[in-house]
This record gives sequence, C-alpha cells and structure tokens, in this order.
Amino acid sequence: MSEPIDQADRDELLRIYLEDHVAGATAGAQRAARLAEAEAGSPDGPALATFATDVSTDRDALLTLLDVAGVEPSRLKTTMASVGEKLGALKPNGRLTERSPLTTLVELEAMQMAVRGKRSLWETLLDAMPATTGIDIGGLITRADDQLALLSDVHARRAQNVFAIQPS
Repeated sequence: MSEPIDQADRDELLRIYLEDHVAGATAGAQRAARLAEAEAGSPDGPALATFATDVSTDRDALLTLLDVAGVEPSRLKTTMASVGEKLGALKPNGRLTERSPLTTLVELEAMQMAVRGKRSLWETLLDAMPATTGIDIGGLITRADDQLALLSDVHARRAQNVFAIQPS
C-alpha cells in the first residue's frame, strides 16, 4: 500500500494534473477545429462542427475549474502541446497534394482517444473539486459520452468507406 499523501502534495499533484489536461485540451480543440474545417463539405460536416464547438466549450469549463483551484495554465506545456498537434497534422498519409481519406480516419481515432481521456478527467474531478464550482461535471461526462458515440459512428462509416472490400 502506498504512503498517505498530505494536502500540500495533493495540491501540487492536482496542479500538475490540471496543467497537463489543459495543454491536451488546447491541442484537442485545435485538432477538432481542423477536422471540422476539413470535413465541412461532407455529410458529417455539421456534426463535426458541433463537436469542435463542444470541445472548445469543454476546454473553457476546464479553464474555469483551473481558476477555481487557483491554478494557472502552464504556457510551456500548452505551447508544446499546440506545436505537437500542428506537427502531427503535417503527416501526409500517402498523399502529398490533397487530403487523404486516411487522414480523417486517423484524426477521428485521435479525437476518440482525447475524449476518453477528457471523460476520465471529469470523473477524477468529481472527487477532486468542490461541488460548489458552478460547473456541471456530471453534464460534462454525459457530453463526453455523446461525443464518443458521435465519433464512433463517423469513424465506422469512414473505415467502411476506406477499407471495405468492394465487389468486383
């Protein structure tokens, strides 16, 4: 069994945890916006645009929780996450002059992982933050579940489109 953690250590661990998640949320919001923009003309465009808006709103909720906890976002972590996200977008996925269908598939998978992490964050903060924050963390968990369902549906259609064997 591990040693008990004193309040000063808890506060420090919460600060680091929140800084890490806001950095990830910043990169996630950028990726969601890029995905929505790239898919604007597709049948999934409106749903992905709503998703991108929700991801940005979730980031704002996280920033409010940081403020309640007295934590400043780490500029270094946030900048590094943002740069990493932009570098990840440079991967050509088999095509140099146009967007590959594989790009959307991989971005949807990345967003699924990000939303799963965000959902875990909200679950953790149910225990770590006072109930008086003014943020409906339970509602954020529900929205994460809705986002995962949306991403799963879009991903299934795109995977079918990219990899399904076509009859000859």
